[in-house]
Amino acid sequence: MKQVKFTPPPPKANLIGHRGIAASAPENTQASFRLAAKQGIAWVEFDIRLTKDNKLVIFHDDTLERTTNGSGWVHEHSLKELKKLDAGSWFSPRFSQETIPHFSEMIPEFHKLGLFLNIELKVPPKATQQHCDALSSALIDDLLNNWPSDAPQPLVSSFDWVILASIRERLPQVPIGFLHENCSAKMIEMVANTQNSALHCDHESLSDDMIALCQEHAIPLLAYTVNHPEIARNLINSGVYGLFSDDPQRLLNPLGLT
Repeated sequence: MKQVKFTPPPPKANLIGHRGIAASAPENTQASFRLAAKQGIAWVEFDIRLTKDNKLVIFHDDTLERTTNGSGWVHEHSLKELKKLDAGSWFSPRFSQETIPHFSEMIPEFHKLGLFLNIELKVPPKATQQHCDALSSALIDDLLNNWPSDAPQPLVSSFDWVILASIRERLPQVPIGFLHENCSAKMIEMVANTQNSALHCDHESLSDDMIALCQEHAIPLLAYTVNHPEIARNLINSGVYGLFSDDPQRLLNPLGLT
C-alpha cells in the first residue's frame, strides 16, 4: 500500500534543526529555536516531557543534571519548580537567562517564528501507563485548544509506538513519526500501511536497500543525527526525506544543499 499523503511541508534543503540549533545554542531553549529561524532553517525537532503536575516542558533528558543547575527526575518536579532553573549556563554564560520552555507558552512563539515542528514525546524509564496516558492527553489538549488554525499540524514522533497510536486515534489529522534506532523491512511495511506517517531512524542503520525500499513504498524517511557534510550529501542523494542536524547551516553551502 502506498501512502496517499504526508501533510508536513518538506524541510528546506532536507534539513531539520536538532533540538533547535544544538551546536550553537543550548538545546531545546528559546534561544536555540530563534537561532533556527534566523538561519532560515524551516523545521525544528525538540523533545517534550510531562511534569509532576501534568504540564508539558521542552526537555530531552530523563534527569536535570546535564543541561540545568537542577537535579533529579524531570517528571518528579512541578512546572513552577522547573521554570526556576537555569537551562543555558551549562552551554555558555551568555545564555544564563534561558529557562526550560513550557510548551503551551511556546506555541505562539513558534507560530511567530514560522517554524514547522517535529515534537518527540519522551517518557522516563519504566513509565507507568498512567504517565503515558497523561502525556498523550496533555499534548492532545494543547493542540486542540492552543494550536493556531492557520498553521500546519506538527509531526509527532516517539520511540513509544503505543503513545503514537493514541495520538493518531484522537487526532487523526496529525502526522506521526515512528522512531527506531534501526531500519528494517518489517518496519517499513508497517509504516507503509499507516496513513500520514514517517519513519525516523539512526542514519548509521540505513543501507541503500532500506532507503530504496522506503522510496518504493512512498515512505518519508528521516535520519538522525547527521553533522558531517559528506554523510548528508550521500543520504540526500539517496532519497532520504529529512536529516536531523545539530548544525544544519554547516551542511548547506559546502555541498550545494540550498
